Amino acid sequence: MRRAQKVLLAGGVALIVAVNAFVLAGVAWNRSGAPGSALTLTQRELSLPYAFGFDGERGGIDVALLWRAPMRDDNADASYDMHYGRGPDWLGADKLRELGFDLKDERDAYREKREVYVVLELAGEAWQRALSQAQRRLDRALARGSADKQDADALKAAQEALKYEQDKASRLFAVDAGRDAAALRQRHPDPRRYAIVAATVTPSVTVIDKQTTFSGHIGEPSVARISMPYALRGAMDGVDRMALDSGRAAFDIDVAWGRRFEPWITAVRARTLAPVAR
Repeated sequence: MRRAQKVLLAGGVALIVAVNAFVLAGVAWNRSGAPGSALTLTQRELSLPYAFGFDGERGGIDVALLWRAPMRDDNADASYDMHYGRGPDWLGADKLRELGFDLKDERDAYREKREVYVVLELAGEAWQRALSQAQRRLDRALARGSADKQDADALKAAQEALKYEQDKASRLFAVDAGRDAAALRQRHPDPRRYAIVAATVTPSVTVIDKQTTFSGHIGEPSVARISMPYALRGAMDGVDRMALDSGRAAFDIDVAWGRRFEPWITAVRARTLAPVAR
């Protein structure tokens, strides 16, 4: 091997080592000290890889956060999938200005994007409101009756939506945002109920009858997928996708967020459930 090639090879190896050392140092610093947030999430709030349980191999397991945005009650009759939209009802013009957006020029406002801190609430008031919305939707459908096919379909959809909200829907909601993580923690002090994560916010502009309305869209957290440590993967043995989808199995995963607001998994517990009575 020529000297120049040896120098290039050595330089490449040194660069890889340096990058890995930098990454590992960042991970270690993020996990040093007590976690800033620590939530116990389930299959309702964490999505497994698509092939999990079908390919016969466990391999690497990355889970993705499933979180939602609260909707206004006047949207309660909308398709259930809209509840997973990223435009929460609290993210209006005043909040966008608080986050540092200049909304003076409505033509350019939507082009701006900012990274802020977002508060995710687990099984709290936002989820209770979603349950109440689903119940009110069912109550309205029951009041209309099922005299024709359209009303019958609406009643069936409302019944299924309430059941899904009760048993399967994510209970993790984006409930606040800010530029100061410490101030957010003061407003939401329970670290086992509220996680503070880094995410982007983008304004949205709607003009109807010359009336301008500003709203905001929350992007994915800076780290939306979380790798399960190899030492913890054995807890998922015997759990497959079909069992999870049918309600015969479940899991609890403890997720912590550290100094850099990046998550990692600290514990995994899989559970086999009794068949659901029909």
